[in-house]
Amino acid sequence: MDSVQTITYQCPNCNAALEYDNALGKFRCFYCDSTFTEDEVKSIFKDNENTNLETDEPELSDEQKETEEFTGQSALYSCPNCGAGVICDSLAASTRCHFCHTPVILTGRLSGEYKPDLIIPFKTTRETAERKFSDYLKGKFLLPKGFREEVKINNLSALYVPYWLKSGLCDVHLDATGKQIRTWSRGNTHYTHTKLYHVERDAEMAFTRVPCDGSKRIDDTLMESIEPFDYTGIKPFSMSYLSGCAAEKYDVVKEQAAIRIDQRIKQAAEEELRRMVTSYSSVEGVSTYVNYRQQKYIYALLPVWFFNYNYKGKDYSFAMNGQTGTMFGELPVSRAKAFWLGAGIFAACALLTVCGGSVCFGGVLLG
Repeated sequence: MDSVQTITYQCPNCNAALEYDNALGKFRCFYCDSTFTEDEVKSIFKDNENTNLETDEPELSDEQKETEEFTGQSALYSCPNCGAGVICDSLAASTRCHFCHTPVILTGRLSGEYKPDLIIPFKTTRETAERKFSDYLKGKFLLPKGFREEVKINNLSALYVPYWLKSGLCDVHLDATGKQIRTWSRGNTHYTHTKLYHVERDAEMAFTRVPCDGSKRIDDTLMESIEPFDYTGIKPFSMSYLSGCAAEKYDVVKEQAAIRIDQRIKQAAEEELRRMVTSYSSVEGVSTYVNYRQQKYIYALLPVWFFNYNYKGKDYSFAMNGQTGTMFGELPVSRAKAFWLGAGIFAACALLTVCGGSVCFGGVLLG
């Protein structure tokens, strides 16, 4: 197989690998403890920053293409530090040598259209991620007994997830039916008077960097659950931020991402216009139309910690926003605890009915 150019950032003082320290906000050598600012790294490694990213990936023969497809689109790269083979899949933009753990940046995977425009660096450390996961488990009543003591994180990885961000201006129009309902009684007769109104609302709205992740392998709902990202921390893309972290290139094209982004914009616009519809008992038959007057897409890499743990033979996944620390994922549920919780709720509802809307405890009426 043809070789793909690899580069690494090494400490000018001791030649060990440099990595971005989230806590310090600087690049750090974990061997001699030297630290460098982003500007210093860019100045020292001018050749890396100016690497030609416009080169295409090497042309493969039919036999090589079949081999790569059979092996799951894997590829072999040579570590610039120890010469060992570095294996990653076809979506990887950076990885780490499995032998000397040197961060390796695969420049061929970021060529041309795959070069990101912006990046948000990690702000949370591995230790912070582990602590937040432990804190998240506290107070979760439905967790199986002993789960906190038994659970072990099998894999905790820092990944720069590819995102499409859309900004622009749009005109939004809402149509709906508003109801005003008045009721009264005369003697034993009850009357209801309903008025129907055709409701319209129009607004011009601006939207900024509405996100959609660009990886088919990552669940959209999971990524949306750890939003929002703080865009005040976004920076122009620099390859140096990938040192020490994994990264993927997008496999969801802009046009595919636009479908999900437009759904989110329409939903947010409709909620905003509905807040402008007042003085009605109810609003029904809502339809919303969005006309985009300006729209711009940006390709960015955003930081996410991914957890994988096994409990009772089943794998569970978790994700944490690598900037804000927001967490979301799947947790096991004790069937016994869920049953008793449901039984308790049912008993409380039955007690409310018996006590005429109040709850009785030990002969004392509450409510």
